Amino acid sequence: MVFFYTITSIYGQKKDSPVLQTYTLNEENSFTMITVPGKNYSIGQTEVTQALYQAVMEDNPSNFGNGENPPVDGINWYDAIVFCNKLSLLLNKTPAYSVNGVTDPDEWGYEPHGATSLPEMAQVDWNTEADGFRLPTEEEWEYAAAAGTDSKYAGENLKDSAWYRKNSDFTPQSVATKAPNKWGLYDMSGNVWEWVWDKYKKDSIYRVYKGGSSSSDKKLCQIKFQGHHYPSRNAMCYSYLLFGFRIARGAK
Repeated sequence: MVFFYTITSIYGQKKDSPVLQTYTLNEENSFTMITVPGKNYSIGQTEVTQALYQAVMEDNPSNFGNGENPPVDGINWYDAIVFCNKLSLLLNKTPAYSVNGVTDPDEWGYEPHGATSLPEMAQVDWNTEADGFRLPTEEEWEYAAAAGTDSKYAGENLKDSAWYRKNSDFTPQSVATKAPNKWGLYDMSGNVWEWVWDKYKKDSIYRVYKGGSSSSDKKLCQIKFQGHHYPSRNAMCYSYLLFGFRIARGAK
């Protein structure tokens, strides 16, 4: 496979407008990042799709998804961390994360989707100077979702901008089929829950997720709503069926 990226266009012509960067993995798989105006990071235009996840991980844990390009689901927090580092390595970027000083996920001894119990993975370190892909922080996620507005949701209104319980048949739909927010970001409210880097509390083992899902009511789709969950569990009572993620890149 050939991996490269290009800056494809500028989203508008005004100063500090978002810039779109397209990364191409092969003839069938590419993804777009959008630089966040006034900040030094970029964020995925869409949630990570099943196709992209399959291309990077050679695996697709998803249980749901309608349409041609649905988001990956069934993802725990550690799965997202592994994906970010693998994608970074494929694109010759410095991985953002390490476990015991090791950045190559193949050396972590982790089997995806909670197949193994890895207490040593409780300590994942983030190199904030790395140029690789990573999860956004909660603050970064909320800032990008609001897109310079005071909206409760990531878009002008929930009906037009989000797949949620009233219009989704409780199933994730193809990404970018609802209206984007003002910076061109899709599905930051609804579709699948999105993991972020943050812990729920300083000494907590829980990690934070944002945005609501296709089964969520409107309250859970609000930008400021914060959920939290175990980073990895393999028991059915700790289901990750509607959990996905969105990637970021750039200095903290």
